[in-house]
Amino acid sequence: MEESIDNNNKMCTEIRRAFLKYIVLKIIKEKPTHGYDIIKTVELRSNGRWIPSAGSIYPILEKLESKGFIQSEGIERRKVYTITPKGVKGLDRMTQEKLELLNEMSRIVNNVIEGNDNSDAEGKIGNAHDVRQKSETAHDCDFQNQEDEKEKNRR
Repeated sequence: MEESIDNNNKMCTEIRRAFLKYIVLKIIKEKPTHGYDIIKTVELRSNGRWIPSAGSIYPILEKLESKGFIQSEGIERRKVYTITPKGVKGLDRMTQEKLELLNEMSRIVNNVIEGNDNSDAEGKIGNAHDVRQKSETAHDCDFQNQEDEKEKNRR
């Protein structure tokens, strides 16, 4: 039983980590804010069940800023972050990817719970592989638009 609880906690942590960059960008889109406010917003919206550490938030902010998805301005001794047009595009794309991933995961979980065992098993295995690839892509959260990639290739 103890191992099961540890595995559940590990899974919750991995799921949270996969969504954290997305959540940070979404919060910044709502209003310009600083790192501590992001931590408090996640805590409030999760009813205290999740309080991301500064050690997870600030590296994400640095990465998002280095990729041009957010920009910062020093206001009253704090860095206040705002989303850029590139960040809005990335967030829109990520929103779609997250919805697709959640829908696919929901279908898989429902099939497992309901015990659906039909002849389409090979297709489901392929779909699970696609979900795993989407999850890895979402976890990396590079937000790289295809136009950005084409631009890099032209140079």
